[in-house]
Amino acid sequence: TAGSLQQQALSTGSQATGQISTNAMVVEVSATDGLDGQLDDFSVIMRLAPGSEPIRLTDVTYTVSTKNTTQTLTYLNGSYSTTNFNVTYLQTGDNSQVGTIVRGDVVEIQFNTTRSISEAESLRLNFIPRIGTATLTEFATPDVISTERVYLYP
Repeated sequence: TAGSLQQQALSTGSQATGQISTNAMVVEVSATDGLDGQLDDFSVIMRLAPGSEPIRLTDVTYTVSTKNTTQTLTYLNGSYSTTNFNVTYLQTGDNSQVGTIVRGDVVEIQFNTTRSISEAESLRLNFIPRIGTATLTEFATPDVISTERVYLYP
């Protein structure tokens, strides 16, 4: 009985640690199509936070919120639109596997917004894994958007 209880306690402790420590970090956010003062095509560069367990992209919900709209995106390998995001691996770790972010991976998440994002508009991007902690990134677009690529965060 004691051995069984000890094993159960270790298992519960490992699950709790994974749920708390599993998350991703945003390195950079940019957007393109800015020549007309409107942004549509977004790119978010991310990697796992130190101590994080791997994150399966099919278990991620990604939300994009403005002051009056929220868009919910899910992973679709090889394609992105206003309902899906795609991931490109910019760097791969030792145990890299398509559809999962593992230690050592640097990924670019790509998506389109349901409407164009204007100048001086606040945005909230939320990367929500099924197991782990959500990664919230908040920023405002520049007061003047006049270039093709606009860097938004950090």
